Order: sequence, then C-alpha cells, then structure tokens
Amino acid sequence: MSTKHLTKGDACPPLEAGVLRIYSMKFCPYAERTRLVLQAKNIPHELVNVNTWIKPEWFVDKNPSALVPVLEKDGQIVYESLITSDYLDELYPDQRPMYPKDTYQKAKDKMVIGLFGDKISGAFWKSAIGRGKDQEAKEKLISELGKLDAELKQRGTNFFGGEQPGMVDYMIWPFFARFTSHLVFGDNADLPDSLPVLQAYKARMMEDPTVKSSILPEKAYTEFITHYRTPTTKFDEIET
Repeated sequence: MSTKHLTKGDACPPLEAGVLRIYSMKFCPYAERTRLVLQAKNIPHELVNVNTWIKPEWFVDKNPSALVPVLEKDGQIVYESLITSDYLDELYPDQRPMYPKDTYQKAKDKMVIGLFGDKISGAFWKSAIGRGKDQEAKEKLISELGKLDAELKQRGTNFFGGEQPGMVDYMIWPFFARFTSHLVFGDNADLPDSLPVLQAYKARMMEDPTVKSSILPEKAYTEFITHYRTPTTKFDEIET
C-alpha cells in the first residue's frame, strides 16, 4: 500500500476482505499511538496515509470528525487513538497484552493515561504554541509531568508497563518524542533536570525496538510543525 498522503481528489484504495487497515498521518502523535500498538503486538495491517490539512472527500465517511487514526476491517470502523489502541489489544489478546492482568493495576494504568489526556497533553500544546516562551504554560507542563515522574518512581520499574513498555508507555511516547522539536521547553531544550526519572525513562524508551521502528529524525518533526496549517504545509516533501 502506498504511503503517500492522500488528499482532495484522490480515491480511497479498495480494501480486501479480511485485511486490517489503519488510516494514519506520518507526523500525527495520536495516530502514532495506534501504530505503536500495531507494531508492538505484531498485528498484520496495511497503512493508508491521509493529508489531514487538505483531506480526501471520502475520509469523513470513515470518521465524522475527519481525524486520524481510523481502523477499518470488513466494514467495521473504529476511530480515536485511545479507543483504537484498546480495541486492538482486546481483538488480539494473545499477542503481547498491553495491560497488566491484575484488575487494579490495569485501572491504575488507565488512570495514568487519563491524567495524560486531561492535563499533560493540553499543557504540552499550550507550551508548544508559545514555543517555550510562555513561562506559565511551560511551568504548568513541568508541574503535570512531575506527577508522571513521581508515579514511575513509585512503581520502581523501567517502564510504566513494567520491565517492557505497555499501553501507558505507547500512549505517552509520541509526545515525549516531540518535546524538543515542538519547543515546549524552549529552544533545543528537552526534559528539565527536575524530572530525573522521566529523563532516564525517555532514554530507555528510545532503545525500545517498537519505538526505534517508528521514530522520525528530529528535523522531520521540526519541519512538519513549522509548516503545518500554513500555505506551505508539507507531508510527503519532508525527508524521513
């Protein structure tokens, strides 16, 4: 399947029976969540990239919000990053489960994901818009990340998923990958020294085979976010 980002006027590729497809966008952190789960669980699938700035007309039929990621198989469509990721984990339960078996620990993992979605991702984007120069936004992000730092320290494991990454790790990683390119802490800045547990955690995550297979060069993230939603928006023109 072509990885070219399909745009207005492009036809939707025909989908064969029994084939799982993900509609994605190469630089989208939310779509990356679902791609990481597909990769970690080694789920066969095909990829269709969508230009999320000038979208193909048929894409709204896949998701009324016209957002990625979207999964489709045999006429069944599922969308939204957390929902698609959980869906895959339940659909393929024997292929590297993403949550712990213990019901309470699973609930704790979902609460951490909820914290990230409710507090941290919003603070991330607000600081990114200010390019790290909005001191209040930056301090808010660091404060919220401090809760993650404390949680991982309390768990005493290399990853939130234990000794290998799990669902929490793959849901938060796409944002960690973009801390520098999106300037959330300022020019060329990464996690501050006040978050030592997360600093070490990020280094470990970068060695994870699933993350290694998906991470893009820093300059690619930077080039994309610099031009996105402008007349010079770029997708396939960016070297990765």
